[in-house]
Amino acid sequence: MEKLNIFKKTLSCVIGTALTITLISVYPSTTGKNAHNVSAQSIAEMQEQINANKGKITELQSELDALAGNKAQEQQYQSVLTEQITVIQDNIALLNKEIESLNNDINSAKDNIDNLNVSIENQQKAIDEKVELFKQRLCAMYVSGNDNLASVVIGTSSFYDIMSRVEMVNRIASYDEELINDILGEIDSMEEDKKSLESEKLTLEMKVNEQNKRKEEKSSELENLNEKMQQTQAEIDRLAKEEAMTAEKKAELEAMNNEFNAAIEAEIQRQAEEAQRRYEEEQARLAQERAAAQAAASQQAAQQGQSYTPSTPAYVPVAPSASGFAWPAPGFCYISSGYGPRWGSFHGGIDVGDGGIHGGRAVASKAGTVIQVCNSCTHDYPKDGSCGCGGGYGNYVVISHDGTYSTVYGHLASAAVSVGQYVEQGQVIGYIGSTGWSTGAHLHFEVRVNGSRVDPLGYVSP
Repeated sequence: MEKLNIFKKTLSCVIGTALTITLISVYPSTTGKNAHNVSAQSIAEMQEQINANKGKITELQSELDALAGNKAQEQQYQSVLTEQITVIQDNIALLNKEIESLNNDINSAKDNIDNLNVSIENQQKAIDEKVELFKQRLCAMYVSGNDNLASVVIGTSSFYDIMSRVEMVNRIASYDEELINDILGEIDSMEEDKKSLESEKLTLEMKVNEQNKRKEEKSSELENLNEKMQQTQAEIDRLAKEEAMTAEKKAELEAMNNEFNAAIEAEIQRQAEEAQRRYEEEQARLAQERAAAQAAASQQAAQQGQSYTPSTPAYVPVAPSASGFAWPAPGFCYISSGYGPRWGSFHGGIDVGDGGIHGGRAVASKAGTVIQVCNSCTHDYPKDGSCGCGGGYGNYVVISHDGTYSTVYGHLASAAVSVGQYVEQGQVIGYIGSTGWSTGAHLHFEVRVNGSRVDPLGYVSP
């Protein structure tokens, strides 16, 4: 009987070793081309590129926001310039009206001055004619002496007639003198009016010069504002062009990420199908090997006249540490991720992720009672996000040890225990996989003290 037990243990070790070696090939390969022909990049490389692109997209979005802000400021400044240009254009229009009115007044003054000049010239001619005629009469009277007066007297019939004729001569002379004086007075008056009009004309011309000067100043301001408007429009056009180029770069990166995501999804699906196929083939092969080994053991036992009861390797010899806990993944010792901050969050356990670990055995780190089991996740393949199963743990087992301590075993391909079951230290409680939020096959192991997660390496070591 003792020999039979030794044979059983030996057979179990052989089967377990064969299972471990064979499952090395089960972990999906990432060297094939994806459906989108994105080259032979691995999922990790594509995910790294996606993250790099996301960083660039964030930078480009910041640039777009800054460009939009700068463009808005230029457009606001352009609105201010437009208002100022409108005000100056209105001022220039008013100045043009005032200048036009003043020029009309100047033209009217010029016409009035011209008319006065003509009137003065005409009056001067009339005076000159009167004076000349008067001079001729005086000259005639002087040459004839008193004969004219005598002839005036001799030709009369009475003294009254004589006086009348003398009075008439005096009146004619007085009339000529008065007429000349009146004309001279009119000429003086017209000269005064002419001076007044010329003064008014000079004042109007000064006002026109002043308004033209103001108009030139406003025109200079308008030209300056129009130049600033052109500069602002040029800057707006430049910002719009840069904004379009930046948006195009962002769109290209987003399209690239969409292609990578599609490629990753296709590759994950391919790997999952390939892993499932290989797993099923391996399970079938191992079943045949176990059946053959059991048949051989049964035949050998029968030849020795002993009975043989088939068994499966439900326990793995483990060596507990000083704390009483044992390593939960016998045969695998590489820690791919430790306890502590990770990826902007907190990793509450350790990940054991050696090559070929998929399908490997997870054992109870310490004897205890199973208090939680999730065994419904079918997404046993690498992924870059949570499938939602088991809160991200996928298939998992939680074991309570003496009420104070508890251990968690996550991302199992399947659990081999049930809630309420008591397990011994080293007993197989499931098989390692990549369910839940898992980027590759590994065992997530936690140690909890009164419900709080602590660093498992304080209790176990490879």
